[in-house]
Amino acid sequence: MSTILDGVEQQFSYKKIKGKPARKALTFSNDTGTVSLFTVTGDVVVRIVPICKTNLASAGAANIEMGVSADTDAMIASTLATDIDANEIWHDASPDSSIEAESVFREYIISNGDDVILTLSAQVDSGAITFYCFWYPLSLGASVVPA
Repeated sequence: MSTILDGVEQQFSYKKIKGKPARKALTFSNDTGTVSLFTVTGDVVVRIVPICKTNLASAGAANIEMGVSADTDAMIASTLATDIDANEIWHDASPDSSIEAESVFREYIISNGDDVILTLSAQVDSGAITFYCFWYPLSLGASVVPA
């Protein structure tokens, strides 16, 4: 399916979000609280694929979750940070594999520019995750960019 938005041809289908993803490489260094991942403008559909690059470490036994400000675990439920290891694909509270079926990743409709965030319950000392966000616009002028 092809649609013209803001004078630019957009390619997407209902079943699969296609195209080059927005990408956020995040390296933890004694981080706490909320970490912004993607800035959303307008209404969009997203599918986010987080892949751990370096084991996460947390002396404080931090939990980590992904969502939006109104629902901080809407996308991935609270997960013990130290359970997320290098090469694992983080899609639920029990990361355990470097290979997953594409069907484990759900698509989410985000309205009114609600940004995608991580919420950390305690300090995450170190580690790295790359977040790939495949998306398409629903409203005119909608966008998703790394925060």
